[in-house]
Amino acid sequence: MAAGDTFRAAATDQLEIWAERTGCEIVIAEQENAKASSVLSQAVKRGKEEGFDVVLCDTSGRLHTNFSLMEELIACKKAVGKVVRGAPNEILLVLDGNTGLNMLPQAREFNEVVGITGLILTKLDGSARGGCVVSVVDELGIPVKFVGVGEGVEDLQPFDAEAFVNAIFS
Repeated sequence: MAAGDTFRAAATDQLEIWAERTGCEIVIAEQENAKASSVLSQAVKRGKEEGFDVVLCDTSGRLHTNFSLMEELIACKKAVGKVVRGAPNEILLVLDGNTGLNMLPQAREFNEVVGITGLILTKLDGSARGGCVVSVVDELGIPVKFVGVGEGVEDLQPFDAEAFVNAIFS
């Protein structure tokens, strides 16, 4: 894992907890105010050198109106591509099921900037239904790949369209 969310103080701490829970190694910023692209580049280099199949890179997100964050995402994508030709292989946007229709402009912006290949819809363990994601899929043609239904390791599950629709209407 790469802790590339260098904008939010608690992000690295949270990812370190998840790395421990899942038995993953993690690369974090070596110094304060490190560039996210540097952390991601370092992690992908390490993954390549050590023969890892997957390097999961976490970045800042959800603030599609923050120009600096969007520029940093572009830099992250370029940095990873310099280490491994054709990378990143997958760019997943995490959408909060509570967001409502704001998820559409959010997805539009991120897709325009970095080219989203899949969606993760989270916070479906409460009253949120996440039905607005249908608009995102319809307009942008980006598939939902996973849903988050809790805070446990097993709570990130492959997306099941039939179960999702049934949950909306139940």
